[in-house]
Amino acid sequence: MAKDQKSGLQIALKVYTNLEDPDSGSIEEFSVNFMNGYNNRASVRFSKPSKVKPDRIIDIIIHSRLPDLTLEQVELISEGHRVAMTAENILGYMLEEYIHENVLTFGWTCCWGSVLRSIDFVSKKGELLQVKNRSNSENSSSSRVRIGTEIQKWHRIDANSGVTYWEKLNKIIGKGSSMSEEKFSEFVKALVQKNPDCIYIDPSSEIFHR
Repeated sequence: MAKDQKSGLQIALKVYTNLEDPDSGSIEEFSVNFMNGYNNRASVRFSKPSKVKPDRIIDIIIHSRLPDLTLEQVELISEGHRVAMTAENILGYMLEEYIHENVLTFGWTCCWGSVLRSIDFVSKKGELLQVKNRSNSENSSSSRVRIGTEIQKWHRIDANSGVTYWEKLNKIIGKGSSMSEEKFSEFVKALVQKNPDCIYIDPSSEIFHR
């Protein structure tokens, strides 16, 4: 399968032209941004270290609350928190990629590179879908609405109950779709094992030596 077929570009491009009636320059820009997003998906991206320096007052707060911990243990907690935040930041990319790989055969594609405002997935039939990881999270498009278009919305997990909603997504995609939390977990594990650089961890971190 050609790269543009794997990415879903032709599906998204058709929907884009129907929605926007773009000129040739806009179509070229759309295609470039779309492929740049596809080429930076979780399974191939290389995460860089954060430029934000840790606030050491957090260590003091933790140590004051748990004084029996050693300073090394407190530092390990802080480092673990930073790694968890990095993992949380890339989770959305993993979710997009998992869904994309499972819906492409049904005529759907991820809108890589945030190329369609307020839309995360589209189908060759022109169906539009917003995706969020949690019920209480905002995605880049959820606060904006397209006039005159119907956008279906789906989130993976309820933030209060922990219930997941894969069956609802399967119904949206159509007959034959069989995504699940178990399969998503397997996908995430395999992705990180294949591309550990998708999550940056300082090589000098104590986490590497535990």
